[in-house]
Amino acid sequence: MTRLPPAETGIAQDALELEMTVPPKESPAAPAFRGRIVMVGCGSIGQAVLPVIGRHLEGIHGRLTVLSADEAGRGIAERCGTRFIHCNLTPANYRTILKGYVGDGDLLLNLSIDISSSDLIRFCSERGALYVDTSIEPWPGVFDNPMLALRQRTSYAVRSKVTDLAAELGAGSPTAVVDHGANPGLVSHFVKRALLDLDRIIRNGNAKPATREEWANLARDLRITTIQISERDTQASTRPKRQGEFVNTWSIDGFVDELMQPAELSFGTFEKRRPRGAREHRPGSATLYLERPGACTFARSWVPSIGAFQGMLVTHDEVFSIADYLSVRGPGGVLYRPSVMFVYHPCDDAMLSALELEGRGWVLQPSCRRLGMDIVEGMDELGVLLAGHERNAYWYGSQLTIQEARRHVAHANATTMQVTAGAVAAVLWAIRNPRRGVVEPEDLDFEDCLETAEPYLGRMAGEFTEWTPLNGRGKYFPEKLDVQSPWQLQNIRSRQWHGE
Repeated sequence: MTRLPPAETGIAQDALELEMTVPPKESPAAPAFRGRIVMVGCGSIGQAVLPVIGRHLEGIHGRLTVLSADEAGRGIAERCGTRFIHCNLTPANYRTILKGYVGDGDLLLNLSIDISSSDLIRFCSERGALYVDTSIEPWPGVFDNPMLALRQRTSYAVRSKVTDLAAELGAGSPTAVVDHGANPGLVSHFVKRALLDLDRIIRNGNAKPATREEWANLARDLRITTIQISERDTQASTRPKRQGEFVNTWSIDGFVDELMQPAELSFGTFEKRRPRGAREHRPGSATLYLERPGACTFARSWVPSIGAFQGMLVTHDEVFSIADYLSVRGPGGVLYRPSVMFVYHPCDDAMLSALELEGRGWVLQPSCRRLGMDIVEGMDELGVLLAGHERNAYWYGSQLTIQEARRHVAHANATTMQVTAGAVAAVLWAIRNPRRGVVEPEDLDFEDCLETAEPYLGRMAGEFTEWTPLNGRGKYFPEKLDVQSPWQLQNIRSRQWHGE
């Protein structure tokens, strides 16, 4: 995909107010950190991170440098007292450029796209520096390259390079936290919080899992068959989407990449039928990619505010890391694994943009706009839906309105605020735990991370529902459904992608 100039943001110059008007609820004590931070990328997330990180790390703006491929965040960086350098990192120059800013005891916060996470992690490890990102990324020419095999364009393939690197560098190398925004990131902590809620409510228990095996056994004992990362964005602007325009609440390039990649999910041990056109990444892994893009692979999910909705099965790394973390293994292989998938309905204008993109033969619209100060209502409702247990399904997550998001950072929106909370939580955890090697969200202390993030996430809600994917099915047209097992993937799918 040809990258366009920075999208119009809708942020008026007189609206670049950086003060957080409402202090967060009691935040954990800031860790001692005397190193430098270099932040690569300053798009919608970076522009929200800048004022927030200064609240948690005293005096950090004088030791923070932004390296950005465009000028979009310069004004906000300069208002924060942060040095801003316009430069584009490439495979040929990234080491030369970064060595002047990253050394022993420093931290690199990668908030960019199209820059290899694995290369930056290796560089930081060699330099004795910490590393944090919100999404594992490759260099350009992977996700949108039609000349590559489908499996090479998957998130799983890119993530595998990082997991292989983790094994190579070892557990005692400088900490590198990958995939720690909102999702992937905070949702892994939501899963743990939800499991403890279910244990207390269903079993009157007081479980305190301390290892991966103990968390996996808890999920199995609760009979969790399906975990959906369930997100419904209802933010709306005063400026409706126009014909030939792509609109989104966060990175347009990043979202378009996701839409054009193959749909991916983890296939649980209770499932009876694989989807049509499903391919396994590695034999026995039960991590699947479909021979169709996430943009036109639809599934059913549920959130508390509006109930049932239809969203896209968008590829995300948490569907692999959560499923792997909660797998129970035995001598014969995997004995238990939940199905894990991300079901996403972006804001209505972004959904229309995705449908138009597909109709244009995947040629990006000539105009792009990231929603900013023109958002007037709505929220981003992001959580996890744990299903299959004796109470049917339980949703736990963040309900963050645009009004609440702006109380913390005036130029942010609900989506960027949730990701910002996850990124800052990861930075603080890495500083407190500097020699943990390459780690995914499941490896972090979930209570520590949520303590930092929750003040920025609006209302944290936990709610049971009797809804299942069978509700309203087969009313007007016949469908092949498994009525005996409501949470089968066969039932969760909408439109015909599962097969006969």
